[in-house]
Amino acid sequence: MNWAELPNKLKIYLVSLSVVATAITGWAVWDLCVHSYGFGWVSITVIIILTVPLFRLFLPSDNTLIGVSDAYLMAIAMIYGVAPCIVATILHTLAVTLYKRPKVRTYRIIFNVSSMTFSAWLYGLIYQTINQGSTDLQDIIGPAVVLGTVYFLVNSTLTSTAISWSIGEKIVRFWMKNCAPLAVDFSFSASAAIVIVYLNSLNEYAPLLFTPVLCITYGWNKVNIAKKMEAEKHLKEQEQLYLRTVESLALAVDAKDQTTYGHIRRVHVYATKMAHLSGITDPNELKAIETGSLLHDIGKLAIDDYILNKPGKLTQHEFEKVKMHSAAGAEILKQIDFPFPVEKCVRYHHERYDGKGYPDGLKGDEIPLGARILTIADAFDAIRYSRPYKLPMSTQEALEIMKDQSGLAFDPNLIQLFTQHIDEIEREAKIASENVAELSFRKYFENVNQDLLNADISSRNLSLSQDIPTELLQVAEFCSTAIGHFDLQEFLPILARRIERLIPFSTCAFYLGNDTGSIEAVYVQGAFSEDLKGHRIAMGKGISGWVTAHRRPMTNTVPLLDFHGIEGDFSSFTDTLVVPVVHDDETLGAISLYAQDPISYNQNDLTVLQIMAASLAPMVSEAQKRGSKKPEDVIDPTTQIHRISYLTAIGPQLISTAVRSRAPISLIYLEIMNLYQIERIYGGNTGKTILKKIAYCTKKEIRETDILVRYGHQGFVALLPGVRIEHARRCVLRLKQQVQNEVSTGDGQNFSIDCSAGISCFPKDGSTIFDLLQSAQESQKISISESKLPDGNVIDFYPKA
Repeated sequence: MNWAELPNKLKIYLVSLSVVATAITGWAVWDLCVHSYGFGWVSITVIIILTVPLFRLFLPSDNTLIGVSDAYLMAIAMIYGVAPCIVATILHTLAVTLYKRPKVRTYRIIFNVSSMTFSAWLYGLIYQTINQGSTDLQDIIGPAVVLGTVYFLVNSTLTSTAISWSIGEKIVRFWMKNCAPLAVDFSFSASAAIVIVYLNSLNEYAPLLFTPVLCITYGWNKVNIAKKMEAEKHLKEQEQLYLRTVESLALAVDAKDQTTYGHIRRVHVYATKMAHLSGITDPNELKAIETGSLLHDIGKLAIDDYILNKPGKLTQHEFEKVKMHSAAGAEILKQIDFPFPVEKCVRYHHERYDGKGYPDGLKGDEIPLGARILTIADAFDAIRYSRPYKLPMSTQEALEIMKDQSGLAFDPNLIQLFTQHIDEIEREAKIASENVAELSFRKYFENVNQDLLNADISSRNLSLSQDIPTELLQVAEFCSTAIGHFDLQEFLPILARRIERLIPFSTCAFYLGNDTGSIEAVYVQGAFSEDLKGHRIAMGKGISGWVTAHRRPMTNTVPLLDFHGIEGDFSSFTDTLVVPVVHDDETLGAISLYAQDPISYNQNDLTVLQIMAASLAPMVSEAQKRGSKKPEDVIDPTTQIHRISYLTAIGPQLISTAVRSRAPISLIYLEIMNLYQIERIYGGNTGKTILKKIAYCTKKEIRETDILVRYGHQGFVALLPGVRIEHARRCVLRLKQQVQNEVSTGDGQNFSIDCSAGISCFPKDGSTIFDLLQSAQESQKISISESKLPDGNVIDFYPKA
């Protein structure tokens, strides 16, 4: 840091101290000229300067080098007085400063000389005041202790003040951390000074006899330096081992979360750069941030793979599991007992500045600074680069998003600092992520994932090795028309029977996801159906749980994994075919087929079941949404008759009654084929008028005990208990007359209405409402049309060609 970059208060401090030191130096030189102090102090000063590069004592208590010349400087003050001590101190300080740092800045040289000059003047003056010139051993011990204390306190305080102001740290905190440990070491100099003074009382040049001691000290110093170098080498090796261990743990997280490679390296650069830019100088805090940035996601080792690598939106339960990783990571790292608070950085790196984060909901400055820095680093990389659920963004786009969250998710001061230095930070992060050698196992995973992706693409083409069975086409067509109108509990048995006609199985189970993070067998048909009904499998576990979680089919696997926790002997099952049920990028569950005889399901079987699952998926999605509707939603607001859901609820009861009484039931299906075209040309109100009048005509024709519901947007279904099919046909013909007499828009508009009707009868055409409706749709024999006659709108029914 050059002079211009120094804080103003520090500049004033340095100038003031140098002015005072200059005055003290001037007085010392004048005093030496006026009074005679002999040449003993000159000899000692020469020894002090000569020992600067040689005799510097290594004190292991704080891994610090303390020059033996400090003892001589104290001794000069005790023997010869203040002035000789000041001059000797100035010469010694210049020698030390220039020897240690030949290119040190000028203002630092001036500060070193000024602070040492002021210290020498103060402790020398205090010693003379206390000692009164006595050289007896008993008289110098107490004052020497005071001298050493003053020397240590004044010198350390002056230095701490200058350094603290330059780095923006509190003076007391810096002094306690860096200077307080040196108190014991400085006591060595004071003790040595007492010995020198005692020798001087015997003879003025006797202190020179202390030279052999210096030689011994020199030898001991060399031995200690060698030990120190060996200890430092060992320490560096341990630090390298520690760093490699931390990096290996980071690689383990990278291997677990295969979608975020390079994320940890970049976050490491972001966080460490931000730590230095924020003015953090505490080595422990810097180490905590550095280590925390590498291991901030170590808690993901406790999260299921399928959640971390899921290519779609997480469910609430899955997100709650992901939120555990910060607390789990802190708990893992706490076991290591790091000498710095790395676990706090990891635990709190998902806290929000507004207090709405996790896991503890800390707010503002309650969040440790290291964690706040890590939050920004982690979030920026997540926004900036691609993830399974998002595409990458530009730097500016990512910054805009983060600025919008300044003061909410992020510390506003840190966001401003991060934005100001983003170019430099990103440049270093890019270099760091590119220079890391990628491990070979990643290439293996990439190849496997690409093969699976290619398999998925081919399966999505749904190409069968033979012509598509009519049964499969009928299922797909029926599902597309029945979406949102039928109960799964009635439809799933039909689908299971249809699957059985196409793919052999012993047991068919439909698993759907729930709010507990597992899938549940909502319907089971075949062997062990009573045991399997309601069975739950954790997401990602077993066969069906794995297929649901990873959205990949599985064939010809031993089914026993799906039966864990169920009492019974399932050893007879040999093969499995399981496909996921996915709709709008949301995994809903799985269709699982289990075989007791060796079948070896083939690609054709897999494709057929995938088509079935694709047809079922929209119905499941709609059924789940419809589950939250209020009871009043069963009434259609346009026609004021029930929706189809009413029929699905009461239909099974009517069929059960018909079975017991052996009575017939007829179903009439009526659809206005061109209602959408009429609405586009004449408006929605015209369409509503037609729907209301046809509903009115139909209700007039059928009995009060019959059921009439609206089906979809342009259809009606009438259920006639106890009515045979020939009577139902006559009902349709009577409906012709009703429509001719009643249906008119009333505004003179002329258009044609193209309608079709179909009739089915229980039990001949089906045993369930679904079967009857499908049969009626397939057997539409009547078409309704309207043609323009001179007297207005007239409806004419005629058989469909």
